[in-house]
Amino acid sequence: MSGNSAKRLAMTARHLSSPASANPPTTPSEEGPVVFSGANSLRTVKLNRPRQANSLNQEMVDLLHPQLEKWNDSPLANVILFKGEGKGFCAGGDVKSLALQLADNDKEGWSKSAAFFQKEYALDVFIAKMKKPVVTFMTGNTMGGGVGLSVHAPFRIATETTTIAMPETKIGLFPDVGANFFLARLDGQLGLYLGLTGERVRGADAFFSGFASHYVPTERLASLEARLAELDQTATLEDIDSAIDEFAADAAELKEAAAKYSFGGVKRRAIDIVFAKKTAEEIVAELKAIEDGTAKLDKIILAGEEGEVEGLKQWAKVAREQIDLYSPTSVKVALKAIREGKNLDIEEAFLLDLRLATACCSPEVHTDFRTGVTHTLIDKSPGRAAWSPSTLAEVTDASIQSIFFSSPPPFTHPAVPTLTYSNSASLRPPYKSYPHAKFSLPSEKEIRDFITGEAKGSGDHVLTRADLINRLTKARGHKGGLKEKVDEVIKRRCQVSDDGYLKWRY
Repeated sequence: MSGNSAKRLAMTARHLSSPASANPPTTPSEEGPVVFSGANSLRTVKLNRPRQANSLNQEMVDLLHPQLEKWNDSPLANVILFKGEGKGFCAGGDVKSLALQLADNDKEGWSKSAAFFQKEYALDVFIAKMKKPVVTFMTGNTMGGGVGLSVHAPFRIATETTTIAMPETKIGLFPDVGANFFLARLDGQLGLYLGLTGERVRGADAFFSGFASHYVPTERLASLEARLAELDQTATLEDIDSAIDEFAADAAELKEAAAKYSFGGVKRRAIDIVFAKKTAEEIVAELKAIEDGTAKLDKIILAGEEGEVEGLKQWAKVAREQIDLYSPTSVKVALKAIREGKNLDIEEAFLLDLRLATACCSPEVHTDFRTGVTHTLIDKSPGRAAWSPSTLAEVTDASIQSIFFSSPPPFTHPAVPTLTYSNSASLRPPYKSYPHAKFSLPSEKEIRDFITGEAKGSGDHVLTRADLINRLTKARGHKGGLKEKVDEVIKRRCQVSDDGYLKWRY
């Protein structure tokens, strides 16, 4: 029996044997769209619109932000837990209501839609900067606005039910809620690929790709929540991490999940090469070349992988068709925003989001948001929406820069709102790298830097797999899944000598 399994058994026995009144929770608030409750130093947020997949609306945002401000300043609250009622955490923002406000000549409605984005992003950046530890149960559909509530938190729990996606280009928007920050910091070109195609990330893939910090089977979440409620006001981030690890998937479960990882091997090499192309047109052209069998594959298909060519062609076809289906303007906005996001701090990333979202709420300069939501979510029409402009070639770099990225913007309705929130001393200052990254799996760049000797203290000696894992374990602790991630990176990116020494391939 593994150490985690033994801990789980002991914890479960203690919970079952404890009298129900030992640590009575505070009485939840009235059953509204958000339910707040507390037990000891744990404070819980439950999104409570299961019939609407817990989609985030104005009322919920208005309830959440002031309550989080109170908890962040309270010495009695130490851990904040987000979860969703029903099968999923949060399937996104209530964009239907926003699109219905974008009627021609209804400039008041345009301003209302922009104001919703302002409040949503202010909530998200507040969560991203909170010093109080936040834990999120990313169960079921966690998309769009649900990603904004969860992905910037230090502890992000994926389960076998988790489905994460940022499909905003499909509705004429763009990957928002800080996506230009977190997608830009995923390994290689994975974030840009997910932002442009909207591909879904399921189950343990969310853990191995970096969206989640931990992978916990659904059946253990109730026990994990009870364990978090046992922590007192002195519990540190390290204590919370250890508590979660007691219920995380064990070595055998992670090994099985890693074998099914969807974003490794040949597909991942292709993603890194194709989505590093300069323009959206070049990306689509390269996907078409792979699909047609005319692309050079020497850096994608290695010796012994020839049997994967047909699967690669099918992947390229699906990715190309997805991008072709989406708003050409949104695709180009997403491409530029995610790439610029690499150089922004967390606050600047949300300021950029607000500038972009405001342009999407101005039908005078961008009709695709209204068109996409109406086509996909209101009318539920099949096929491609009537985008304007209709093709990537018609969307010029100059128009993207002017409409979405210039300051001042070329429109006055709606005005770009100010990103205002309580910026007290209890919040972190803006950062360019997640301050809690050490609780997740190491990034591919960290692994590379140890192999190439660029990491601090890595030394001049070439490393074997065992050396690499030992050094990463020293830096990160005995993190479940670390060996599996290292093995995937070595197989895809390294040459291994006969003596077992590693050399970074490219």
